[in-house]
Parts: sequence; C-alpha cells; structure tokens
Amino acid sequence: MTGPDGTRAHGWWRFVAIEPPERIALDDGFADEEGNPAPGEPVRMTTTVEDRDGRTRMTSVTQFASVDQLNEMAAMGMEEGMRQALGQIDALLAAPIR
Repeated sequence: MTGPDGTRAHGWWRFVAIEPPERIALDDGFADEEGNPAPGEPVRMTTTVEDRDGRTRMTSVTQFASVDQLNEMAAMGMEEGMRQALGQIDALLAAPIR
C-alpha cells in the first residue's frame, strides 16, 4: 500500500472465519518488502452484515492484542485510514458492475 505522502507499507491478511454472507474475520499484520510477517501481534478484524428492514447494516470490529498496540496503531493514523476506506463503500456499491 502507498500512503498519500508516498510512504509504502507492507502487510498480510490471514482469514480465520468466512461465513457467507454474514461474517468474515481475519488477522491483519505488518510485513517486510517480500511479504514475510514482521514481528508483533496482528489485529483481528471482524466484519458482519445484516438485513435491517430492507437495508444492509455493516459492522466492523477491530480487536487489538493490547492497549499499547491500540495506541501505536492510532498514532500511525489507523482511525483516519479506516474512515477514508469505509467512506468509499457507498460509492463502490452504487457503481455499475463491469
């Protein structure tokens, strides 16, 4: 991934649960340039979708290994990155399928 300032970050995902169409859970960690997992605990991200009166509600929960990990990720801009990424979902879903 390349950030807005040109900084490159490498990472990996390991899917730990896939329950179509309601739930997906994965571990997310940092990696070196070759894709090898870097030292440290991954975070667990779980996303669920549910029908709410004909509309879809998506819930995304991130679990951190410790308060220190939460603080480190917050300092790295994770909250803003998630806000930007999730802010694109409506437009992506409304776009025609190619």
